[in-house]
Amino acid sequence: MRSTVLNKSLALLLAIIAGCGYDSTTPYPAPGPSVQEGLWTASASNPAILRLSPDQLLTTGDRVPATAITTPSAALNDLNGIAFDTDGTMWVTSQDDSTLVAFSPTALARSGSSNATVVISSTNGSLSAPTGIAFDRQHRLWVANSHNGTIVRFDRAQLASSGSPDPSVIISGLGQPAAVAFDASGSLWYSDIRRNKLASFSEAQIAASGFLAPQVVISALAASLSNPAGIAFDADGNLWVASLSNQTVVGFSPAQVATTGSPVPHVVLSSNAGSLDEPAGLAFDSDGALWVMDGIDVLSKFPRAALAATGAPAPSVRLTLTSYTLFWSVAFWPKPVGLPLN
Repeated sequence: MRSTVLNKSLALLLAIIAGCGYDSTTPYPAPGPSVQEGLWTASASNPAILRLSPDQLLTTGDRVPATAITTPSAALNDLNGIAFDTDGTMWVTSQDDSTLVAFSPTALARSGSSNATVVISSTNGSLSAPTGIAFDRQHRLWVANSHNGTIVRFDRAQLASSGSPDPSVIISGLGQPAAVAFDASGSLWYSDIRRNKLASFSEAQIAASGFLAPQVVISALAASLSNPAGIAFDADGNLWVASLSNQTVVGFSPAQVATTGSPVPHVVLSSNAGSLDEPAGLAFDSDGALWVMDGIDVLSKFPRAALAATGAPAPSVRLTLTSYTLFWSVAFWPKPVGLPLN
């Protein structure tokens, strides 16, 4: 069964490669009674939005998700990105049907079928197989379009109701962006899964549309980046990257990401007994631990101490989600404080 699922996942990823958040330093409001705390992700094999509760994240094992939500509002049967805004509304990219959907805290409160609170449809390629998603410090939503090589911005007013708005900003000519994240200075970073590189634009650069020259480009050195997928910054400003085909997660120090080059990663985490078979989604928790969502079916926790040096550390927690596979992104609610959230 795992072999069949693995082959299906690889086929999906290779097709994308061939054809193809942490948001703000502003304090977040405490979750209301209807907001479900924990780690959220989305499965494509059995399309659903899933939550693991805080107590389910404490020890290794198989888990039946505490919350499982299906929806008629989007297909969700390919690679889906997720991010929360400041009030606990979850935004989800549906790659297969180029749709962006939102679920209010109330819509996330219980398992079952739920219509999206807001549905944003594509117009003139505004959404083109969207994958990565992140909010900036002004709470504007940025979406990476893997098929047409753009990153687009939707302002808060455009996200208030369903429709097909034209993005307020379109950054073009980006290869195949897979994930987006913001650093502490407000610069927008993206991973290019096809060209095996990372790049950033300053906050000033992304105020207007265009073909922009990145302020920093990090290229692969001896295959240090091989189909880079999820990216995330930790509280110390290190940039972490899921290197999908290498089965590694690599970290670049603040000094390494300050200038263009091909640096040797500061830290390289290798797979331990299948912990990083297909690393895709990354998220830091409030304790500084890194959670890695494998593209197939494994969710691994690496405590902060395990991120200090190169090696193949065993995850302190290793989870599988019963009846679900094919994942791409993970996010925590409430959002951890002290991070430039993606």
